[in-house]
Amino acid sequence: MVRVSVISIFLFLLLVGVPLADAEQDYIDQLIKVGELTGNHQYREAIDGYKRLESQPAAPDWLKAGAEYEIAELYGELNETDNAIAALNNAVQLGYDDCLTPRTSKGLATVLKNPKAAQVLAGMKITEGDFRELFWLKSEVEYADHDARMMITANINRVDQQSTEIPQAQLPTRPTHSAGVLYWRQQLLMIQRVQREFVQKSDEQRMKHAATMAVIGGTSQSAVLESARQAQAAAESRKAEIRKRAFVPAPTSSDQPKPCSAWR
Repeated sequence: MVRVSVISIFLFLLLVGVPLADAEQDYIDQLIKVGELTGNHQYREAIDGYKRLESQPAAPDWLKAGAEYEIAELYGELNETDNAIAALNNAVQLGYDDCLTPRTSKGLATVLKNPKAAQVLAGMKITEGDFRELFWLKSEVEYADHDARMMITANINRVDQQSTEIPQAQLPTRPTHSAGVLYWRQQLLMIQRVQREFVQKSDEQRMKHAATMAVIGGTSQSAVLESARQAQAAAESRKAEIRKRAFVPAPTSSDQPKPCSAWR
């Protein structure tokens, strides 16, 4: 799931020497840490991390459901089909209704060839409104990942001392009980926080470098102004794109949960 995007940014920043910021503990922090274990192929440690997360007394059902789904994928990576199916079944029983992600999951690719797994997956049902938002959330996570990469890459060549403007999409607020939607809202919040922290750290590195280069080589004022202008233009372009793709709830034909195929 989104952990791949988060880890890819994490590794990129390690390569360019940007340290990770300390953050107050909450679900996002814990999800990021477990995602790092997954990115390092420490699958059993990641499974333990998700189990600890869902065993917390105040953990909501949507978080437990999402954690069980993640555990299913991890067991799939370990080629433990029976355990993967059991975790997937637990996720569905807890209300997990993200029927989009399993179809493209590399970890579950082999598992889903098992008739028992296919039967469990067939039990996932979602309302049209939740399906539409789920599709948007997953897409927006990918956009946020892409924008973060672009802002960090742009910082490499910037010579100005201005902070990068980081426009971000607003989270949908429509009422929902969908575990899949609530879990992916958390995923979007997570990637947005990672985006903010890492771009800000990248800014700090760029400003220090630009200041050093100005002393050594005397960067021209025109180059500094042009750098700032281009950065602002890029920010305005991102804001326009975010407004264009903003989530807008649309009238639905039914509030009855159905398989994903009913809403395609």
